[in-house]
Amino acid sequence: MDISQIESLVSDCIRIDRHETTLRFLIFYGTLLRESKEAFETIKDRLKPLELVPFLRKSGEGVELRVASLRKVARGKPIINFVLFLTTILTTTLAGSILAKGNLPLNLGELLLGIPFSFTLLLILGSHELGHYFACKRLGIEATLPFFIPVPPPFLLGTFGAVIRIKSPIEDKRGLVEVGAAGPIIGFIIAIPITIIGLKLSSLVPVAEVAGKAGIFTLGDSLIFSLLTKAFVKIPPGDYTLLLHPVAFSGWVGLFITALNLLPVSQLDGGHIAYALFGKLHSRIGLGTVGILLILGIVGIYAPRGGWVGFLIWVIVISLIIGIRHPPPLNDITPLDIKHKIIGWISIFILVLTFVPVPFRITV
Repeated sequence: MDISQIESLVSDCIRIDRHETTLRFLIFYGTLLRESKEAFETIKDRLKPLELVPFLRKSGEGVELRVASLRKVARGKPIINFVLFLTTILTTTLAGSILAKGNLPLNLGELLLGIPFSFTLLLILGSHELGHYFACKRLGIEATLPFFIPVPPPFLLGTFGAVIRIKSPIEDKRGLVEVGAAGPIIGFIIAIPITIIGLKLSSLVPVAEVAGKAGIFTLGDSLIFSLLTKAFVKIPPGDYTLLLHPVAFSGWVGLFITALNLLPVSQLDGGHIAYALFGKLHSRIGLGTVGILLILGIVGIYAPRGGWVGFLIWVIVISLIIGIRHPPPLNDITPLDIKHKIIGWISIFILVLTFVPVPFRITV
């Protein structure tokens, strides 16, 4: 990198006091001469023809501009996404058939009973990931189409969900909020009517019919699921329990997955939002979140009614694979505006509505 050339390109945006070089970065220290977003956009556009990318940070009373070589993004193969999607349709249809009949389908007619569960679950998961995808496209961020993850029976859902890969850096905190919130908000909106329809199709049975039976699968209620149940299910006097229709179960799963993605830690959707809203405090919030999950997981081992051991898997994944801290965006100076703060707080409210401390219990 030519230091004098880069300095001349940025000199009307930053008054340079000094510079230094590292193995990866050329670093300039100085003072902003323009509003931060305008300065960053100008520098980014000027460096792009040189295949360089800027990182703008605060440094004491001034700013720090890091310049690095732009990493070229390899294009993915959509055929992989398509094959995984078709496979996930099959595995979730099998799972839905088992939920509807209680056993593996023996013929095509029984297999088709799984379609309502498969369709509604994949609609929620797909809407969530496409929300991220189109938010990335709107912001000029390179991202893949959704990768669905099929899992054959006996796994209850037939899928481990779906993901997209974000292949270029997010520009600023506003972008973090837009990309992080788009998926959960859209998934939540889609899950609500699906849950209502599923609750209308569900049935009430006397508690005496299922009391004491082994292998009974009980779901915990989130605030939103509990409110929807009270609003749309008329429970007669006496002791009754609600047997969820597969469509209601797909709605429950969609809401729970929304909550898991909104956990304010690492590079989960909630981690993007927490970094944008709370800045340096995000790492403490992330540690606190992992601590709560750890406690709920440990309680789930010794007292299943008070916790869920599955949260320990999340603790392992977050701690050892994706990490607790969130990396800063390219422009770490420009603050959130009111609109993006509102979006961020709406996302946190959705987390409160959808989180389930004890999601699953099985009678043995």
